Amino acid sequence: MTHSQLTPGVVPGRLPAESYSANFSDVSPPLDPHEARVEADRCYFCHDAPCIAACPTSIDIPLFIRQISTGTPDAAARTIFHQNILGGMCGRVCPTENLCEGACVRMEAEGKPVRIGARSAMPPTI
Repeated sequence: MTHSQLTPGVVPGRLPAESYSANFSDVSPPLDPHEARVEADRCYFCHDAPCIAACPTSIDIPLFIRQISTGTPDAAARTIFHQNILGGMCGRVCPTENLCEGACVRMEAEGKPVRIGARSAMPPTI
């Protein structure tokens, strides 16, 4: 019995490769390494960081931002994955604008939070 007999209407190759790339790409482009460091430099590294309190998984956001600012994205990835093994996936679907970015003290002071949810192009290699 073939796959198409098991699932009527589902067949491989229905869309060209370009369509898959477009349909499954990130909504916004990732930050390049320089942009990630510039954004990380905006963080105040608050002692009682409201962004951590707003995070459902309580990730140490100031720590991973500091690790990005010092050019150690591998350490930043370990910090995230230590608290949330699904951190890569959650980072793509988490409504950061309502959670950690919404609680960012920069939001209150300047109306523009540290872009925590904008992914960096620096790949984590754990």
